Amino acid sequence: MLPMHAPLARISAPDTTAAWAWWGTAVALAAALVAPLFVIDVPPLLDYPNHLARFFILAHPDDPILAKMYAPHWTILPNLGMDLIGAGLLRITDVHTGGRILLALSLLAPVAGAVIYHRVVFGQRSWWPLASGLVAYNAAFMMGFMNFLLSLGLALAGAAAWTALRRLDRSAWKALAGAVAAVATFFTHIFGLGLLLLLIGAEEAAALWKRRATGSLTSRDVIKAAIPILIALAPAVVLYWLSPFGDTATTFGAWRAISKVMRLLSPFMTTNLELTIVTAVAVTVALVAMRRRIALAPGLPLVLAVLVIVFIAAPLRLKGGSFIDLRVALMFALLLFAGMQPKLAQREATMFGAVLAALIVVRSADVAVTWIDARHDLVDLRKAIARVEPGARVMAATGYTGELTEAHPARRALPGIYRLTEQIPALLVIERKAFWPLLYADPAQQPVTVRPPFDRIAHPLTEPIGWSVLTHEPYSAESIQYARYLVDWRANFDYVLLIDPPPEVPKVGKLSPLYDGDFAKLYRIDR
Repeated sequence: MLPMHAPLARISAPDTTAAWAWWGTAVALAAALVAPLFVIDVPPLLDYPNHLARFFILAHPDDPILAKMYAPHWTILPNLGMDLIGAGLLRITDVHTGGRILLALSLLAPVAGAVIYHRVVFGQRSWWPLASGLVAYNAAFMMGFMNFLLSLGLALAGAAAWTALRRLDRSAWKALAGAVAAVATFFTHIFGLGLLLLLIGAEEAAALWKRRATGSLTSRDVIKAAIPILIALAPAVVLYWLSPFGDTATTFGAWRAISKVMRLLSPFMTTNLELTIVTAVAVTVALVAMRRRIALAPGLPLVLAVLVIVFIAAPLRLKGGSFIDLRVALMFALLLFAGMQPKLAQREATMFGAVLAALIVVRSADVAVTWIDARHDLVDLRKAIARVEPGARVMAATGYTGELTEAHPARRALPGIYRLTEQIPALLVIERKAFWPLLYADPAQQPVTVRPPFDRIAHPLTEPIGWSVLTHEPYSAESIQYARYLVDWRANFDYVLLIDPPPEVPKVGKLSPLYDGDFAKLYRIDR
């Protein structure tokens, strides 16, 4: 590893020369990454349609139909970033145009954060952080974790501001900037707040360790480092305890070693498993080849070590959050581009740059082709729900009976992680203004509530019930716990929407078919 005072790599682009080339490449990177968003108006990302439906409700609180079912519930929550932006944006744009702008923001925010952090830590522009475009399309994005992705960009930018002010020895301004960044990341996602505190804490620890190694460490140095961190943390701690999230019971999901193997690929994961593996191997080979010619950001080894421990120890779910290890893996991968500076000869830098740039373009093209194919499912779904009148109550079910980590065709799932089709019925809320019981409207996590009497048949934060369950009446206590709206569902709903049906759909009593598609089927409930 190179000391921080070593000459910067040739892979860097000095400020005084070829700045236009760096900026041109950055713009080209952004264009390549957002290009797939132009081929489909509702990208097949798991949680995205559900989030978009909530943004739509927040942007139109006085809608005469939706206002009877849902109501804004603004309060202190650690997941408000995209809701605040979306509620404003969807007032002035078409819902699907605004939604894709929000997706572009969540797609580019981690890459922009990596570039900003790298620029401040190493003191000049570099080509290397632009390679973080390799992890722009990742499992978290494909799962639709929009607030989480935005929070990563904010955390890296906040840590960069902290670093810049620490080097200027502006403790008061550093504490203020840290507090602002902590509040911003808290209101976006709690994991972003964790990353921010980990980065600034590790940097201060690295500075103290360096003083200790030279024998100049004093208690005043420790106090000078600790007080700004405490000041920066204090507002976020207060907000946490004031939020309903702070009162939520801490629950732990299962810990599965086998699932963590696939999570190792999650920073590069798309629906194309082969391309995912090729990308992971290419980045690994590049890092191994450059291992003796890399400068590290202060404290980065400590940050990476903590993330590895958390990745290994994390259960699948914690306090209402899901896919904990998947999120941590992305943080780790992002820091490989944000916190490292390779030193390469021009020929090597050109070779690595060409390969990684080609991979970014190929990955974006593959996503675009996959999404073009997904338009068939979207067209089929829209034909089905076109028969639903505004204000109707629609229960959704899924006919897929295979593993949760698989789907047919394969583009409907992230390999080894999860299916991506479960939340697409949220378009009922957006395009038909119908009631759908699975909208993300948990008062402890989202700024929307379900109005009475619809709240009796709402079950946020769950997924469509299996069609096979509907064929087994009376329903078990386990089924009703998973989907409480099953109790007397024929009286409480008007339609049933079946997505991802099996080849032979088992018959369910008192249902009349209205639309029979390959991906979506609509049934009217006969009373």
